[in-house]
Amino acid sequence: MIEDIKKVVEEKLREHPKRYQHVLGVYETAIKLALIHHADEHKAAIAALFHDYAKYDSIEDQIQHLELKVIKHYADAPVMYHAFAAAYALETMFQIRDQEILNAIRYHVFGRKDMGLIEKIIFVADYCEPSRNFSDVTYIYDLATKDMDQAVLYCMKLTLDDVIKKDKTPHEDQVAAYNYYLEVNSGKIK
Repeated sequence: MIEDIKKVVEEKLREHPKRYQHVLGVYETAIKLALIHHADEHKAAIAALFHDYAKYDSIEDQIQHLELKVIKHYADAPVMYHAFAAAYALETMFQIRDQEILNAIRYHVFGRKDMGLIEKIIFVADYCEPSRNFSDVTYIYDLATKDMDQAVLYCMKLTLDDVIKKDKTPHEDQVAAYNYYLEVNSGKIK
């Protein structure tokens, strides 16, 4: 199934070779992190390959099959639509109903409170795969090999800082997730 998924994603992103390279980087990084953290590498591989499947679809196409409550909830953060659309496409095309995989795709953009391990792996791998070109990539990967919750928090902080730097307001879910992982890392939540 992995090879079939890879072919579908490669075809979808054929006009976006850098994005496909990114997807393959997330795929490789997610498998490594899954092995380190004793997670299901097959689930991580599927989620990694499909996480940006709908990235270049029009907003109209992205929201076409989404529930109205999802569309309304993320109206101020439409970057989330591609993630939900990709999860829908994977479920429809490959009959994958595994919520660990689907949630890892749905919430890879800025995470969420109380993520499962596969979700955390995809979220962090999206930041630290080898084709990323910001200075913290190696640090994030090294941190993720030791403490996934600290890596999650670090990536969430980078995302929040980026949103604020662009004079935008972070989505309420983004802030809630960041605050949740602050507490996780302080030991208040296990």
